[in-house]
Amino acid sequence: MIAYSKWLIRIAAIYSLIGALIGSDMAGKEDYSMTPVHAHILVVGWLTLFAYGIFYYVFKEIGMVRTAKLQVWAALIGGGLMPFGMLAYYKAENTATLLSFIIPASILLVAIVLFIAILFFDKKLFTRNHPS
Repeated sequence: MIAYSKWLIRIAAIYSLIGALIGSDMAGKEDYSMTPVHAHILVVGWLTLFAYGIFYYVFKEIGMVRTAKLQVWAALIGGGLMPFGMLAYYKAENTATLLSFIIPASILLVAIVLFIAILFFDKKLFTRNHPS
């Protein structure tokens, strides 16, 4: 899971930069209409993907490997595309941009459900012996 962790953290860092650039642009223009997009890029793109990356780095022993791989891909696709779909929707509200927002958001929701399933049902996850 280290390879997935590495990519989740790297992509999260890119989202951090994108979020900071959007925030700087809003502040410079004194136009805060993009605040929801800015917030979602930072929370979904930066924070959530980073948290998943750290999780998979710390918890290397996962029994539900296929579920974890599916979770990572759903998080990368959903978390990666949802903020941009939201941006497109805020710029031009139509059916295509709405779908470009809703479909990745739904995939991201699947990633969250899979992550919760791993946390509650993976038998290897919390069984590591820690030295006292």
